[in-house]
Amino acid sequence: MHAYVVTHAGRENEESFSNYLFDVAIDGRKVAELSHDYRGDAHWIRLPEGPWIELPERIVEGGGSQPLALSSAGVAALTNLIG
Repeated sequence: MHAYVVTHAGRENEESFSNYLFDVAIDGRKVAELSHDYRGDAHWIRLPEGPWIELPERIVEGGGSQPLALSSAGVAALTNLIG
């Protein structure tokens, strides 16, 4: 099992309701990008610079005072993408 590190990578743009962006790394190497809308209702994943794939479940957990992590759905989706 990989030790994924999820970091906040900013917002899609400066608008109040723009999507949140995250990077996922393994051993310091970026392996995927994640995004969700400002409410957390829609979720996407992609390999770096690849096409966004919409997922039906929450893929990022934590935030605020809690550390960011992949949800079990996020781990499954990423494993499916990168093997």
